[in-house]
Amino acid sequence: MKIDTKEQLLAWIEEVRQEKGVTLNQAAIKAEGISQSQWHRFTHNEREPTWDHLYAMAKSVGIRIHVSARLG
Repeated sequence: MKIDTKEQLLAWIEEVRQEKGVTLNQAAIKAEGISQSQWHRFTHNEREPTWDHLYAMAKSVGIRIHVSARLG
């Protein structure tokens, strides 16, 4: 899957979390350095997550991220 924006990745993370039946609290506990309230703020557009936050959130629901870059 190709993800170009933080918003796309966050939406996918939430989709996977809900499909797996993982509660917000369970996911936040597994995501190192992210509290339940932060997770909530990110998913309700009250605060913008960093790429590091998104990486930890993805990992907590079982998503592996591979980053690739290329010139023009």
